[in-house]
Amino acid sequence: MQQTRRTIWTALTVVVLAGPVALTVWRTGEGRLLSTLLVAVGVVALVAMGVATVAPSRVRGLTAAFGIDRVIGAHRWLGILAIAAALTHLGLAVVRSPRLLNPLAASLSIQWGWFATFALAGVGLVAAWGRRSGRRYELWARVHVLLAAVAPVLAALHVLWLGNLVADPVLRVVLSVLTLGLLTVLFLRWVWRPLFSRNGAYVVYGVRPEGPSTATLVLAPVHMHRGLRFHPGQFVWLRLRRSVLATEEHPFTIASSARVTGRLELTVRDAGDFSATLAALPTGARVWLDGPHGAFTSAPEAPGLVLVAGGVGITPMMSMLRTLADHGDRRTHHLVVAQRPDEPLFEPELASLARRLDLRVTRTAGRRVDAALLDPVLPPDPWRAELDYFVCGSPSLLAGSLAALEQLGVPAERVSTEQFGWSGPLPIGGPERRHTDAG
Repeated sequence: MQQTRRTIWTALTVVVLAGPVALTVWRTGEGRLLSTLLVAVGVVALVAMGVATVAPSRVRGLTAAFGIDRVIGAHRWLGILAIAAALTHLGLAVVRSPRLLNPLAASLSIQWGWFATFALAGVGLVAAWGRRSGRRYELWARVHVLLAAVAPVLAALHVLWLGNLVADPVLRVVLSVLTLGLLTVLFLRWVWRPLFSRNGAYVVYGVRPEGPSTATLVLAPVHMHRGLRFHPGQFVWLRLRRSVLATEEHPFTIASSARVTGRLELTVRDAGDFSATLAALPTGARVWLDGPHGAFTSAPEAPGLVLVAGGVGITPMMSMLRTLADHGDRRTHHLVVAQRPDEPLFEPELASLARRLDLRVTRTAGRRVDAALLDPVLPPDPWRAELDYFVCGSPSLLAGSLAALEQLGVPAERVSTEQFGWSGPLPIGGPERRHTDAG
């Protein structure tokens, strides 16, 4: 199923990216080469901009097929493609007509094109600025979203005012369908889910301490629905009030069993104002969730799992193990835990899970996760190459674990990774070898 989903989404993306460009060349390619190239590159910029906007819009089927890291990585590359194509389009237009170099003396349609290019370049500059350390994510995200919203609007005005593409009946229909699809995705992402969706409304049932700086938020659905249906290892975005832009939200991995309905648990480490607010929420307080998302999930056909967790990165592993225990799973699983000595998360429950499952737990006790540590943990060849491996934690844990697994002969396609921040999976960055789906 996972491969089928990926194939469908990949084919759809190729059609959306390449189809309008090929159609444009076919419908407008009877003139001079420079004019045809100018229009085609402009359409590349327009379509890449639209697809780049859809990628981070939390389309659940897309994140379930590829995982959030790959989707955001595609978003980044599509953004670069859109900026490069827009600048090339502008350069070709100036070469063909040097008077366009002065936008103040140009027509309104050309001015819209200049403004769209400026806004798109601003998106790239803000994205590069936001990836530097010490920047407030909320401010960066809002400026990034604002510019990313303005650029397509200005580009659409440029196309409408210019009129050469919409004058063709076939291209008019194609561009209208693509625009309608983009507006639908954006409406669901920014209006329907934040303001009107009933499935995302939850109430705080309780807060359970897990350690000196970690607590589990226990939530129950508000509107008597069964709650979110999710696969172990997936995550949700959480916000404290209904709003479109003027509210803070963060990703948190679901820690509870996927077989428990009517209750959802999120384990939070106190590492900032937002997480501290969550840990102090009173019973009965409302929160709103958007999800589930992600593809950091296990496949039922694997003969066993090897889970390597660092710190609060154990959260998705707990969801996997709790689900396996509730399912009565009889396979052999291995859990390697790298945690701070003063905060052994879930230690009593892991002891209980080891009695309900064939689970071997290894605690690193401050040692680095390397080949010397993992070799005695893993079964011998050829069985170790048939297991599914999940690594979740800090970038250093991921780098060390991946190098160790490669050194021990574990095939890269058997390994799934997720880079963890203070609350959940990071919305940007992080290596990701493979994702599987339990469905």
